[in-house]
Amino acid sequence: MDFGWTPAQRAVHDRMRALGAEADAAAPDERMRVLARGGALGLPIARDLGGEGLDLVTTALAYEGLGATLRDGGVLLAAGAHLFGVALLLARVGTPAQQRAWLPRMASGDCMATVAATEAGAGSDVASVQARADRTPAGYRLTGEKRYVTWADRADVYFAVARDGGEGRPGGAPARGLTALLVPRAGADAADASGARAGADGPDAPRVRPGAPLATAGLRGARLAPVSFCGCEVGPDALLGRAGAGLAVFQIAMTYERALILAFRLGAMERALGEAVRFAREREIGGQSIARHEAVAHRVAQMKLRLETSRLLIYRAAWELDQGHRGQAEAALAKWHAADSAVLFALDDLRLRGGAGYLEESGLPSAVDDALGGSIHSGTSDVLATVVARWLGL
Repeated sequence: MDFGWTPAQRAVHDRMRALGAEADAAAPDERMRVLARGGALGLPIARDLGGEGLDLVTTALAYEGLGATLRDGGVLLAAGAHLFGVALLLARVGTPAQQRAWLPRMASGDCMATVAATEAGAGSDVASVQARADRTPAGYRLTGEKRYVTWADRADVYFAVARDGGEGRPGGAPARGLTALLVPRAGADAADASGARAGADGPDAPRVRPGAPLATAGLRGARLAPVSFCGCEVGPDALLGRAGAGLAVFQIAMTYERALILAFRLGAMERALGEAVRFAREREIGGQSIARHEAVAHRVAQMKLRLETSRLLIYRAAWELDQGHRGQAEAALAKWHAADSAVLFALDDLRLRGGAGYLEESGLPSAVDDALGGSIHSGTSDVLATVVARWLGL
């Protein structure tokens, strides 16, 4: 790996850092639009499909820049689910027609995408989903309930995973495997792109019902909510990959997401580290800076260690994917370590301030809550450890 950055890469980082500051100053409901206008939702998408054609290492650097100035981790999580969980998946496994129909609008932010996989009885074990994708003469009918869907009430299209119902099996015969579908929320434009049958108010319209955003402890800008698919009719062009091979498609999506979803955390930790260093130098007790106390200095040094090891693993995972490698284990290691490190980092940052750090006005309790969310989405630490263990042959 080359640990240097070219002038062009630094320019992208600086541009995204400025964009993050602009979004941070905007009203919460405007932040995603600011990111879209600034090009943050299409950085690695090919130029002929509306993006900038950046490699994934540079994209990770760009999102590190965003995280350095935009403190809303929830909206950055939603941006990552859109770009890394769906758009990059389409770029990898979508047909040329699917890519032309969706990617230019995803890159511009005119069409927001998200992942709908988790269910009440299928979180970490996606193979246990009970939503059904029953085949019909016109394509597929999707029925099921999804939970904790990022950006659920504002998404225009959902990457959904469901049990493959086969060729309309009689008598409720068990479904085989999983099928991955790109399901539009509603409207004729979405129907034209994905094969959904048009007529938003008619009997053949896609019936997607997102619930109200949940009151999460952190990452509220991600707008997590349930989504009900009530017999959504979509055409054959909604299929991603092969019917019955949806688990493999989902694993590709999760590899991209795990590798890159926490890149913005690097910028957030870098910012917090700088603030912690300044605090330790300026805070005095008994006429002496607390930075002179070894326990304080070591705590800040550990924060630096967690930042740098997370940075190395995230860029290594991005590099592996840029080389065309599968990168599943590298992505799992990056997400696992960065998520756990972010939690410990946030706790150390709070403890450094003592009682003042526990006040909501400090912003540090919210930072802890946001970091805790990162240890759950896109695979818990236990799930990621299992991925790595299997890669080791265990």
